[in-house]
Amino acid sequence: MRRFIAAALTALALPAAAQVSPATDYTDLWYLPSESGWGVSFAQHAGSNQVFAVWFTYDPREADPAQPGRSKPLWIVMPGGTWLSPTSIQGTAYVTNGNPFTQGGAKTDIEPVGTFLFEFNGTSNGRFSYQIAPPPGLASSDPRFGLPTFSGSKSITRQGF
Repeated sequence: MRRFIAAALTALALPAAAQVSPATDYTDLWYLPSESGWGVSFAQHAGSNQVFAVWFTYDPREADPAQPGRSKPLWIVMPGGTWLSPTSIQGTAYVTNGNPFTQGGAKTDIEPVGTFLFEFNGTSNGRFSYQIAPPPGLASSDPRFGLPTFSGSKSITRQGF
């Protein structure tokens, strides 16, 4: 009986031991100083190792009528992810579409469009990689409709205040 209990406790402890914990709290705003106009908000939830990241960029599908020659803002989000090592996390990226939260009962669509990968080099620098590729054949009402396929990698720096 003791062996059974010891084996059961070991089996329960192994998944917890296999989880990767982040090296530090990377919560902050991140950007590339030589490229103004975009950035990433990275919020790391204490105790759960979960992350919510938002990439603030520009939507190549829509011109901004308020600023000729520029595109409208686009937010691509990563709610969650998997820590691959103490300094890197990867997760599914989504686009959203909906009404402001102030319009009670409003439905928000959240649709997958690719992946984000964050690799940190210490507490002030890192690399942000993205692969955006919405599936073909989407309805024109889908928030992913017309979003081009694009990927890349950018150096990021913690924005100090």
